[in-house]
Amino acid sequence: MDNYFLAYHQLVLARITSGQTQLYPHQVKALLAVYQKACQGQMDASERTAALILAGVGTGKTIMQALIPYILAPWMRGRQAIFLSDNCTLRSRFVKDFPCDRQHRPIYEQWLLYSLKVLPSGVVPPRIVELDASNFNSYAYTLHEADMLVGNRQFLVNLVQRGDIQPESVGVIVCDEAHFSAAASYRTIFNYFSNSPIAYFTGSKFRSDSQPLPYIRYEEVEDADELGRKAIGYAPVADYEFTVQDAWKLNPAPIKKLTYKEATSTAFLVEEDDREIEYEPEEFILKAQRDRAWFRQILLADSFCLPVLEMAVQILLAKRSATGQPHAMLVRALNIPHTHRVAKLLEENFPSLQGKVLAIHSEHEQHDLAGRASVLLEKFLAGEYWVVVHCGMLGVGFDHKWISVSCCLCVLRSMSPAEQEWGRALRKVPGAPAAAFPELTHPNWAVVVTHSALGLRPLFEQFQHGVASDAIKDAPKDKPIRPRLTAAYEAGETVLKLSNTATLKPGDLLELRVPVVEQEAFVPKFSLIEELERTGSLSAASSERVPSQMPSNSSDLEANTTQLEIGFASAQSQPPPVLPWQKEVDAIAERLHAIRSQRTYQVQVEAVLDNTQVQIAPAWSDIPSGVEIAKSRANFELPPATFLYHVGLDWQILVEGELVSYSDYRKKVVLQQRGMDLDVDGEVTIGGVRLKDTMPSSAYEIFLKGLEAELSKVEVEVPQSDRVVRLDKAKLEMQARYGSQVRSLVNELFMQRGLIKDGAHGRSLVDRPVQLLAAAIARVREKGHEPNFANNSALIHSAAFGYIKEQTGCGWSEHQGEEEYREALKLARRFVLQLREQLQWRSWR
Repeated sequence: MDNYFLAYHQLVLARITSGQTQLYPHQVKALLAVYQKACQGQMDASERTAALILAGVGTGKTIMQALIPYILAPWMRGRQAIFLSDNCTLRSRFVKDFPCDRQHRPIYEQWLLYSLKVLPSGVVPPRIVELDASNFNSYAYTLHEADMLVGNRQFLVNLVQRGDIQPESVGVIVCDEAHFSAAASYRTIFNYFSNSPIAYFTGSKFRSDSQPLPYIRYEEVEDADELGRKAIGYAPVADYEFTVQDAWKLNPAPIKKLTYKEATSTAFLVEEDDREIEYEPEEFILKAQRDRAWFRQILLADSFCLPVLEMAVQILLAKRSATGQPHAMLVRALNIPHTHRVAKLLEENFPSLQGKVLAIHSEHEQHDLAGRASVLLEKFLAGEYWVVVHCGMLGVGFDHKWISVSCCLCVLRSMSPAEQEWGRALRKVPGAPAAAFPELTHPNWAVVVTHSALGLRPLFEQFQHGVASDAIKDAPKDKPIRPRLTAAYEAGETVLKLSNTATLKPGDLLELRVPVVEQEAFVPKFSLIEELERTGSLSAASSERVPSQMPSNSSDLEANTTQLEIGFASAQSQPPPVLPWQKEVDAIAERLHAIRSQRTYQVQVEAVLDNTQVQIAPAWSDIPSGVEIAKSRANFELPPATFLYHVGLDWQILVEGELVSYSDYRKKVVLQQRGMDLDVDGEVTIGGVRLKDTMPSSAYEIFLKGLEAELSKVEVEVPQSDRVVRLDKAKLEMQARYGSQVRSLVNELFMQRGLIKDGAHGRSLVDRPVQLLAAAIARVREKGHEPNFANNSALIHSAAFGYIKEQTGCGWSEHQGEEEYREALKLARRFVLQLREQLQWRSWR
């Protein structure tokens, strides 16, 4: 099957580079940064390096992710793209950006690919399958037809371990919320799809653990922990970064703007052992650093928290009232006990929030083991809860656009937790973009509310200004060291002895670059002037351009020849004459010297014998020990994808169920407007007669030139195709539609008077089955199960679908396409007719 993304690679790239889209400049720059990285050979399997795009929340990561397969199409060995999320909520959020109608056709005006004019009207949309564990068996047989596979990490690992997706079918992996990808399960996925380029996207600049992202280069930076203590960290080197601070500089800003409010009270009070104790803020911080167990148990006093909560709730209610929108609030507490105390304070002191406050203090309360959002969290996302109180559990990766108030009743001493917390409130909502000055009730002005004693103002100002830090705690491991020859190789041998074989596998083509040492006596000296004199190519005009006094006779020329010999300095103090081409000659000579200084041998690995030896196809030259070995890229051929300029660029469109060239379609439309048409051979016709057969050839040529000139100025709007793009949903709908028809056939039996006397809910057929039903019961026993049918209806339905499976060899969910389900329905009718005859025969007896 053809690579859909490769077919439109040139079109998408041309429209992006020529400014024909409505993408933001930062989105264009990010996509071209990935393209440049691939062009430099940094993303292929031999030297795998992932692309990393750091883009702040709300800055348009979804459309950039969707475009990555189009950008990287020439480097895709497989034809499918996987869009990988960390959980089901993020997976479903991505799919929602590609809405479809009831026939599973795209709603084009809501697809960013079309509304932002990246794909022009008429271009075929990609086909999408969402890898959902709950329905996977029903549509797994359509995966090979999809262009985009959208999955969450937990379920994709299962598919990889079972081998349900072939590694060679996947050409690129696009990883959302990439800060999660240090987990071992991600590495399992990346190793399985070893030939697929990887593109990381993340809005978070910080990790909460010490694990580096795979295939990313890190550099050392100065960082700080959550209590402000300095530490050395290691920051990933991004291919492109666009922060929330960069987004705020745009006019209009694509995200909410953020303002800051502080409440005050008489003292900084902490509750210990049911007593309120006053602390100086610095004293509190020092004690928290020394005694982490104490820090996890104490509470901020109610009298300290209530002024902050009053201000936050007042802003939240005012914003909801002024906008009519379901704005929500995120409250970060100090620890788990404090989380429950704050939730109780909100419920007891603010009547409008009763039943609207949710407390979360564990990751297990966010998602289940399959990555699905918890029932309580789903209610918050649906607007049933207005406030979520947590203690650091809803940071990176949590997304809800209606969060507009961030209430901080905690210690934030470094940018890492602060960015995670405040970034949750920045996603833009419907309404006017944020104005220049803060408005608390404006839909796109978010508010941070805290206590003055917590000292968050400097951190907030730093966040607004921006900070270039993205650190993990431990230095990432170096890339695997390239193997070296540990013993000299003699011509004809079939074994190479290496320092390690960890990165090698059978079939790899290895390059061994061996230094060449030659005696200087055998290196001929090259003189440009001698060559030009000998060939008679030194023209007078060239001679005139030579600075300094050139010698006039041959003896003088011969005496000064050494001054122009490449690589040898003149012994005379006078600077040597320089020809106009001398710099080019020098560069060529240096390059030739570099090429001649080493010789490259290629050998192919036939087998990996152990961790230090590989079996090879023999080479016929001796190779000294210590030579470094690299994998060759010679056996990796790029698909033919030559860049074309946007002028005159052609592409395929779907018209009446067939893919046709856009230029041919446009030509046909223009001709039909003139009363002409195109035949199957592309010739212009009038009334079915070819125009060139009715005109002199010269006149016909003039007509064609005029037609081409007109076509270059005409833009033809192409009708969008009605292609089914959600193959998974279409398969489920088809399966359910035909399944209901089978059940209807069964239910008709119970409507026939006297046929089954005790009806659907009786047990006469279970206790005394006729032949067809007895066979169904026997099938159950053959599988090692004890038949346990509740009533007649359950038995007949099971028997009908069992009969279809017996006749076709496929379970109900395994059928593919309308034709197979129509055939299954015919078998169901046959079964019902036979059963009716047996039931009638028994009633007559």
